[in-house]
Amino acid sequence: MSRKDRRQEGDSPLEELRLARTELTQDEFCVRIGIPRATYHRWIKGQTEAKPTIRQLKALAEILKIERIDELPDDFGPRVRSHSQEESE
Repeated sequence: MSRKDRRQEGDSPLEELRLARTELTQDEFCVRIGIPRATYHRWIKGQTEAKPTIRQLKALAEILKIERIDELPDDFGPRVRSHSQEESE
Protein backbone atom coordinates (compact mmCIF):
# COMPACT_ATOMS: atom_id res chain seq x y z
CA MET A 1 0.00 0.00 0.00
CA SER A 2 1.50 3.30 -1.00
CA ARG A 3 1.78 6.20 1.39
CA LYS A 4 -0.22 8.31 -1.06
CA ASP A 5 -3.23 6.02 -0.63
CA ARG A 6 -3.14 6.61 3.13
CA ARG A 7 -2.46 10.37 3.19
CA GLN A 8 -4.26 12.48 5.74
CA GLU A 9 -6.85 14.98 4.68
CA GLY A 10 -7.21 18.05 6.83
CA ASP A 11 -6.75 18.22 10.57
CA SER A 12 -9.20 15.52 11.62
CA PRO A 13 -8.62 13.49 14.78
CA LEU A 14 -10.46 10.57 13.15
CA GLU A 15 -8.03 10.65 10.22
CA GLU A 16 -5.12 10.75 12.66
CA LEU A 17 -6.45 7.65 14.40
CA ARG A 18 -6.99 5.83 11.10
CA LEU A 19 -3.41 6.49 10.05
CA ALA A 20 -1.86 5.78 13.44
CA ARG A 21 -3.77 2.61 14.27
CA THR A 22 -4.52 0.95 10.93
CA GLU A 23 -2.96 0.22 7.57
CA LEU A 24 -6.29 0.85 5.84
CA THR A 25 -6.93 3.33 3.05
CA GLN A 26 -9.92 5.63 3.44
CA ASP A 27 -11.92 3.41 1.09
CA GLU A 28 -11.09 0.25 3.05
CA PHE A 29 -11.83 2.02 6.34
CA CYS A 30 -15.24 3.17 5.10
CA VAL A 31 -16.17 -0.31 3.87
CA ARG A 32 -15.19 -1.86 7.21
CA ILE A 33 -17.21 0.75 9.15
CA GLY A 34 -20.16 0.48 6.79
CA ILE A 35 -20.41 4.08 5.60
CA PRO A 36 -20.14 5.68 2.16
CA ARG A 37 -16.84 7.41 1.45
CA ALA A 38 -18.71 10.69 0.87
CA THR A 39 -20.11 10.48 4.41
CA TYR A 40 -16.62 9.91 5.82
CA HIS A 41 -15.31 12.93 3.91
CA ARG A 42 -18.11 15.12 5.23
CA TRP A 43 -17.29 13.94 8.77
CA ILE A 44 -13.56 14.65 8.56
CA LYS A 45 -14.06 17.97 6.76
CA GLY A 46 -16.53 19.11 9.42
CA GLN A 47 -19.28 19.57 6.83
CA THR A 48 -21.69 17.36 8.77
CA GLU A 49 -21.76 16.19 12.35
CA ALA A 50 -20.92 12.51 12.60
CA LYS A 51 -23.89 10.50 13.81
CA PRO A 52 -22.69 6.91 13.54
CA THR A 53 -25.04 4.08 14.40
CA ILE A 54 -24.24 1.72 17.26
CA ARG A 55 -23.05 -0.86 14.71
CA GLN A 56 -20.74 1.74 13.12
CA LEU A 57 -19.41 2.81 16.54
CA LYS A 58 -18.63 -0.81 17.37
CA ALA A 59 -16.81 -1.19 14.04
CA LEU A 60 -14.84 2.02 14.67
CA ALA A 61 -13.83 0.81 18.12
CA GLU A 62 -12.75 -2.58 16.81
CA ILE A 63 -10.81 -1.24 13.80
CA LEU A 64 -9.13 1.54 15.79
CA LYS A 65 -8.42 -0.77 18.77
CA ILE A 66 -10.38 1.45 21.12
CA GLU A 67 -11.26 -0.08 24.46
CA ARG A 68 -13.01 2.87 26.13
CA ILE A 69 -15.49 5.26 24.54
CA ASP A 70 -13.57 8.29 25.81
CA GLU A 71 -10.69 7.31 23.50
CA LEU A 72 -12.84 8.38 20.55
CA PRO A 73 -12.60 12.07 19.66
CA ASP A 74 -15.61 14.21 20.57
CA ASP A 75 -15.71 15.55 17.02
CA PHE A 76 -14.43 13.88 13.85
CA GLY A 77 -14.07 17.16 11.92
CA PRO A 78 -11.06 19.47 11.77
CA ARG A 79 -9.73 20.86 14.99
CA VAL A 80 -10.82 24.40 15.68
CA ARG A 81 -7.82 26.68 15.79
CA SER A 82 -7.74 29.68 18.05
CA HIS A 83 -6.79 33.09 16.70
CA SER A 84 -3.50 33.00 18.64
CA GLN A 85 -2.59 29.63 17.07
CA GLU A 86 -3.16 31.01 13.57
CA GLU A 87 -1.00 34.08 14.28
CA SER A 88 1.91 31.98 15.54
CA GLU A 89 2.13 30.05 12.26
